[in-house]
Amino acid sequence: MEKARARASRANGFTLVELMVVLAIMALAATAVVLTIPGEERTVRSEADRLAARLAAARDVAVIEGRSVSVNFAPSGYGFERRIGGEWQPLPGRSFEQRNWPSDVRFAAGNGQGAARILFDRVGTSPTPQAIVLSGGDAREVVRVSATGEVSRGE
Repeated sequence: MEKARARASRANGFTLVELMVVLAIMALAATAVVLTIPGEERTVRSEADRLAARLAAARDVAVIEGRSVSVNFAPSGYGFERRIGGEWQPLPGRSFEQRNWPSDVRFAAGNGQGAARILFDRVGTSPTPQAIVLSGGDAREVVRVSATGEVSRGE
């Protein structure tokens, strides 16, 4: 009879080792989730990379098409235009659609202005060199366009 009671009490619960194994697995899963969540620094860095790539592509379009291309920056986002027949028109293509800044990224032009415009002429140079500063939390990234049209990222 005592053996039957001992078996019954064992079958009704978990051992301490089993509980510790489950807690260890849950801790590993929680760590994996936390590490995959993008932080402010990663968001700012990826947005700066995206901006630099799009600026370089806009410069290349100006050279290929042989016409001026502009990038207009505002606190809400940025967009691309090209000059056709004396008028500025939106630059076609999915890569050049108007883009809003992510909610945790703040924009400032290098000259301290809340808005900026970068022009690329038909040979790819920029008569309006600029430094665009993106920030969020403690993260800060700078995207520069030189007078020669070179696009770079970093301090």
